[in-house]
Amino acid sequence: MEFVNITLMKYILCWAMIGAIDSSYFCQPKLSKKQFIKDSLEIIKPILIRLQLRAANRVSFHLGQKLTLNEFDAGILLKDKLRLAMGYYFSNGNINAYKTSYDGIAVERLLGLNYGSINTEYIFLRKRFLSLGLPLDFGFRRNKINYLDLVSGENFGAESGPIFLTDFGFSGIFKPIRWVGLRGVVGYRKFIISRVKNFNFDGGFYSIGLSVDIREIIKDLRMYRLKNKYKKGDRISNAVDLITD
Repeated sequence: MEFVNITLMKYILCWAMIGAIDSSYFCQPKLSKKQFIKDSLEIIKPILIRLQLRAANRVSFHLGQKLTLNEFDAGILLKDKLRLAMGYYFSNGNINAYKTSYDGIAVERLLGLNYGSINTEYIFLRKRFLSLGLPLDFGFRRNKINYLDLVSGENFGAESGPIFLTDFGFSGIFKPIRWVGLRGVVGYRKFIISRVKNFNFDGGFYSIGLSVDIREIIKDLRMYRLKNKYKKGDRISNAVDLITD
């Protein structure tokens, strides 16, 4: 009798475990198409603020000479319409037009132009592969010109002073991938204040650089994880779709 009871208990326990496993399996939430659409819309919904980074070279012309300004900035894009950023520009190089001589000594002037800026841009067209905007920037800091002996390289004088300038123009970004694009700008720079005598850096410029949209990177990573979670295609095809769509 004792043997029968033990066997019966084992039998009951076995079926109880199977029932628990089955019930836990059927109680798992199903990954439905409706839920996938809801989660997708949550990821791609419009947002107020996007983070952005830029790096570029601005090419200007001064008395027929091409001078390059290196540009870095970081900022935000509000409602995909207005960009606000803080930037930094720097350039170093000799100015050919100012070569002269003092007491028979050949002299050149080296430009040291470094300034911070407040960058704004109104985006009036934003499409999948192209966006167009109107940038307006304000720069401020100090300008410095060193006088060098062309033979010995000796520095025997310098001029420096505060500067305040603005530049404006027309911009376009071609985006083969949603979160990274090639940006071009054409515009005009105007020095409002410059304390260095005989130096005028007004004139046209153009710029070609890289633009990265951090918000789009985050969005694509979230969509990639969501597609894998809901078994929507394989990992490789999902990655390709997110880059090329």
